[in-house]
Amino acid sequence: MKRDTAETSIRAYYEIAQADLSASERKVLHAMAVGQLYTRRQLEVLTGFRSGPVCGRVHALIEKGLIEVVGEKLCPESGRPVEALRLVAQQLELALT
Repeated sequence: MKRDTAETSIRAYYEIAQADLSASERKVLHAMAVGQLYTRRQLEVLTGFRSGPVCGRVHALIEKGLIEVVGEKLCPESGRPVEALRLVAQQLELALT
C-alpha cells in the first residue's frame, strides 16, 4: 500500500511540474519510469525522437530539475559508459514517511 502511495505522489508531482513543459518534454518524461536509469539512446527509442531533439529535451528537463544525471551506465548498443539519467524523485521522501 505504501508503494502505491509513493508512486501516486511522485506522479502527481510530475504532473504539476509539467504545466510549463512543451509537448516533446512531456513525451520524454512520460517515457521514463520512477527509479529506472536511462541513456539518451534509450530515450530516443522510447520516444521515437532523433538524437538532437532528445538531447535538447533532456538538457531542458535537467535545467528544470525534473531529470538528473546520476553517474554512468553502459550503453546497450556501444557498450561504452554514458551518462545515466533518471527522474528526480523529490517527493519520494515525503511519500514514504
